[in-house]
Amino acid sequence: MATVEEYLSQIKDLTIVPPVLLSVLSLDDDNELSFGELEKKVQSDQVLVARLLKLANSPFFSRGNPVANMKQVITRLGFKTVRSMVAMSMTDSLFSQGNYKKFRDEVWDHSVAKGIFAQILCEEKKFKKEAELAITCGLMQDLGRIVLNTIDRKKYVEVLTEFQTSDSSLISLEKKSFGVDSYEMGSAAAKLWKMPNIIISSIEDLSKSVTEQSPLGQIIGFAGVIAKFTGHGKQEPGATEKFEEYKAALGLEIEDQKTFLATKEEKLKTNELYQFCSTL
Repeated sequence: MATVEEYLSQIKDLTIVPPVLLSVLSLDDDNELSFGELEKKVQSDQVLVARLLKLANSPFFSRGNPVANMKQVITRLGFKTVRSMVAMSMTDSLFSQGNYKKFRDEVWDHSVAKGIFAQILCEEKKFKKEAELAITCGLMQDLGRIVLNTIDRKKYVEVLTEFQTSDSSLISLEKKSFGVDSYEMGSAAAKLWKMPNIIISSIEDLSKSVTEQSPLGQIIGFAGVIAKFTGHGKQEPGATEKFEEYKAALGLEIEDQKTFLATKEEKLKTNELYQFCSTL
């Protein structure tokens, strides 16, 4: 089987991640300069512009006055919200590669729910700066699965099929079929494409124990567990133990798990960004 380096050589000349997404992810300051840069970068993708205009004029965000250009969209929705929507809109096309429902349902739906749950957790813990990062990091954590799917779509859907019909973990099935897993591939690909360090470190957190993960990594990891408990992706062996580990690491007092999960799921369903994803 191929090594990580050999797989990287197969994808290095492929435009798997759109340049616009890479450049937007690198904008990390909500200031006048980054505001202008975001407007300029988004305008280079007309499909993306159309999606964002549609959302800004939807009942979710409309203030009664229609908006007609990206400057007005960013003013209405805010820099961070628009950047998160750019990431969601563009990763939607990445997860759709292969033209089959199984990959999108198992990986994309989980990634979106994970990112938004992570944002909700950050806001509840008053981590304002990390809240917006949580969405993009949550989405991009599954970059390795996009890469493996791109390298061999037929093989990866076979991995997903076995995962959904067995008690094996997805990461172990990836390793068995490809010789590498999506954690390794995601980290290596993120470095190849010079993604922001925060995204690279969040991917690398996946392969660490709960106590070794960064604080943001723990929040995203817990969000991923919540996502699977609420039906966004199949639960894997040891899910209950992981839930307890993350709860302890984050210092959360959760008296009733069922009530906690139901409350989070309700927040997800009413989340504007999650509603935006339903339009993609």
